[in-house]
Amino acid sequence: MAQRVTARSTTDLVLRVLREAHRPLTVEEILAGVQKLAPVHSANPKNTMRKAISQMFLVQPTADGRYAYLPYLLQDNRFRHPIERGALQRDSFLLEPEIVTALWPATFEIAKRRDDRPAFLLLEGRQEAEALRVYREVEGWGMQADPEFWSWLESLNPHTGDELIFTVVNAEERRYAVNFARKAERDEHRIAERNLMIGDQMEAILKAAHDAVILSSLAVRLIGIGSYRDPVPPDPLRVIIARDSRFVDAGLDMVALADRWAGYPPEPVDVRRLVGATVSGAAGEEEEL
Repeated sequence: MAQRVTARSTTDLVLRVLREAHRPLTVEEILAGVQKLAPVHSANPKNTMRKAISQMFLVQPTADGRYAYLPYLLQDNRFRHPIERGALQRDSFLLEPEIVTALWPATFEIAKRRDDRPAFLLLEGRQEAEALRVYREVEGWGMQADPEFWSWLESLNPHTGDELIFTVVNAEERRYAVNFARKAERDEHRIAERNLMIGDQMEAILKAAHDAVILSSLAVRLIGIGSYRDPVPPDPLRVIIARDSRFVDAGLDMVALADRWAGYPPEPVDVRRLVGATVSGAAGEEEEL
């Protein structure tokens, strides 16, 4: 028998419905699924569902306006990671938001929904290595892997500009394929086409947002609409943004449209409002629905 639940737990019910569905759902389908689990007591149940969805990084809109569980949206996605100088000496990689999201989909979720389980990397289809997510205060998110990974990579004698291609096998189980690609093997024409397509999609997202958007949110929106399902992955988002005059770095890991971004207002910050907003939006909390 369905039990009445608090408004705050509606987000958990929405997440459960989408995980069990294994496919994208409309708001109406999500509502029907939630109501099978618990009654929804609100004046506008559909808006209650939309508000719950908006509070979760693990639920994203698809290109056709439905919503899906992020690990399922990541299936067969491919991401390109240039091997930076000194990576072998550090035994770690700095990762862009799109790859962090692929390897650890709940990275940018609230604390109770985060999942720090290791990622399992199948190296050129032969051997498996284990990777852990790490965070460095200055550089940001990165990946540390076990000795098998670094031995494999070192055996390939990589040079700056060579790349790793990450393919999502099963994000829910944290399984990924990793392949090595020489810089000389890059299909520059095809990659340029992919970069342009990503740029066009970013432009549409930013126009709809009417403001700067944090890079991790931009990355997950692109994943949601299927931008990384092509066999040829684009360059990292930061590279695309830096080379495309339509975009500007708005600071604080934000990106904006160059022709619409006038910078931050010069007015002094109202400290009382800032403190109030910080307290009301404390980590791990969700708004009442």
